[in-house]
Parts: sequence; structure tokens; C-alpha cells
Amino acid sequence: MAMKRRVEIELNKFGPNLVIVRAGVVYVHGRSQRQFSFAKTLKMGDVKAIRHSILGIDIAIPLSEKEFSIRYKQNKTTARLIGAGPKIFELRNLGLLKGKFYSEGDERLAQRNVVLGYKVWQTLFSGGDAIGKTILIRRVPCKVIGILEKKGVDLAGEDQDSVIYTPLSTMMRRFLNVDYFSTILIKAKEKKNIANIKEETERLLRKRHKIGPGGKDDFTVYTLSEMTKKKEEGLKLVSLLSKMAATISFSIGGLGIFAMMLLSVSERKREIGIRRAVGAKRGDILIQFLGESLFISLFGGIGGVVLGIIISLIIIIISGLPLVINPIHLALAFFISISLGVLSGLYPAYLATSIEPIEVLKA
Repeated sequence: MAMKRRVEIELNKFGPNLVIVRAGVVYVHGRSQRQFSFAKTLKMGDVKAIRHSILGIDIAIPLSEKEFSIRYKQNKTTARLIGAGPKIFELRNLGLLKGKFYSEGDERLAQRNVVLGYKVWQTLFSGGDAIGKTILIRRVPCKVIGILEKKGVDLAGEDQDSVIYTPLSTMMRRFLNVDYFSTILIKAKEKKNIANIKEETERLLRKRHKIGPGGKDDFTVYTLSEMTKKKEEGLKLVSLLSKMAATISFSIGGLGIFAMMLLSVSERKREIGIRRAVGAKRGDILIQFLGESLFISLFGGIGGVVLGIIISLIIIIISGLPLVINPIHLALAFFISISLGVLSGLYPAYLATSIEPIEVLKA
């Protein structure tokens, strides 16, 4: 459950319902992305065509990114500068800690306004006031207008706190001096539209880039589900192994109770005989031994749940996984534990009721 919740959190960090278009050939495997070739063919016309030709799209924005050295007075660092329109903050679920986001007006005028990621702010300003200050990005002065909330690492394994956002026009004119970009992010209105949007985007871009039948694409289109596929397969395997381990544990516990109760009946024959001789009925003996079996299984179940929670907390603290406790699973564990106790005690209890007091007292 915790691992599944972790995947959901990472998906939300990247942005939900996303289709990603990358220039060139990119191999996507799990969280890793490997760029095999680059291309300069993704241009603004492609974005406009995607927006107007494909149904079910909520947002489609281009972006360009490159790593630069950043300096403020004597403090230096290196960060990814991401050029994108103002809608990037909505699409990537980015929140503000201080200041504001840049606007459409900043985009039109190619203003040198920037929004700093959390780690960049901490490194350059040590957590102090940064709004309105000027930093140097590859010797280009830029004004800090906002600080992003702490975000962490996204599904692609990229640190979202070691980034700086600036208008796309600023990035393309003042830093890169190009008319193409590296990525298009497409957000679907609904999850069910993602597969169709991916297929339509590939068909549209092949047509616009004049790629004939059998020709190799100069772009790569993929979805977040493809990035999480291997992780989800791993989670299914872990879940299966966990269920197998739980089944084996319950079986061993049930056999242990069964053996213990058999031994108890064997050693307490005289006690059973005396109780029967003074008036105890078979039902009384049955209830006694079933109660003992139930008592053992109940406290064993409580101990197992407590130990499981403690071990889970230790793993969560070490690995940073979110804490997820499912009451249904806890109740199910108790129910199985109690049921095993009753089933394991049935035969020993039956043997106890079969003991004749005369035979025991004669021995």
C-alpha cells in the first residue's frame, strides 16, 4: 500500500494525465530516460496544431531546458533553467512559497523574471529574502519574483527543487537564441483520453515533419503510465510475495497452535477425567479447550499486528515511504488469526471430549 501510494505521489509531482513529446529519440525505461538522438524540429507551429487539431486536450505547452551556472554575490550553484509559459505551474502542480509566478505579459515581452526552486533559493540566499533580488544566470542578470514550495524528486528522477523557471521567450531569445524547443507537455482533460491523444499526436507530428511510411520519427511521444509500468509490475510481484509470506506465516502459526493443544490434551488427561467425574459435560470441555486455542491465537494476532506496525514504521523512516495503514487489512488479519485458532483447536478439543473419566482414573 505504501509503495502504491508513493507512485501516486510521484505521479502528482510530475503532473496528472500527461502526454510528453520529446525532440529526438528518447528511450524510456522505468524512471530513467535516455536520449539517443537530438532534433531541432519541434516548433511553435507544432504546439498550435496539437492544440487545435486534437480533441480532449486541456493544456499543451512547449518548454526548453538547459543546465547553467547560477550566481548571487559570492554564492554559486548549478541548476536546470526551464523556459515555459505561465501555465507550466498549473500543469506541474507547482505551489508558491513566496512571491508570484511570471505572467503572460512577461512571456510576450521576454522579461528576465525567474522563479527559483527551493534548493536553489536555499543555496543562493540561505533561506533569506530573495524577492526582487538580481541573480546572474550565465552572466545574464535576472530578477527573482518567486520561490517554489519544496517538491522533491519527480517520477523521472529529476530534482524539482534544483530548477529555475523563466518565460519560454526569455529562454529561447536571451539564453539559447533558437526557434525550437526540446519538449511539449500535453495534459489530457480525462485519463481515458490519454491513449488517443498519444496516437493522434504521433500521427500529426509525422505529417507535419513530412515523415513517410517506414521513416524514423524525429520525436518521441510517451505517457506517465509507460514510465510507471515497470514499477507497477514490481509492486505486483512484491504484493504477491507478501501474500505468500502471510499465508505461510498463518499456516505455521495454525500448526503451532494445533501441536500445542494436542500436547496440552495429552498432558491434562487426568484433569479432564476429574472434571468429567465431578459433573462437567462434554460441551464444557469443548468450550474450555476451544477458548484456550482462541486465547492463544488472539494474543498472537495482536502481537503480530503490533510487530508488523513497528517494522513498517522502521522501513518507512529509513526509505521515506508514506505511512499507509489500512483498517480493513488489520481487521482481516485479526479475523484470520481468530479463525485459525478455532480451527486449530477443534480436533484437540474433540479428543479432550472423547476421554472417558473411568479409564483415566484407573490409570
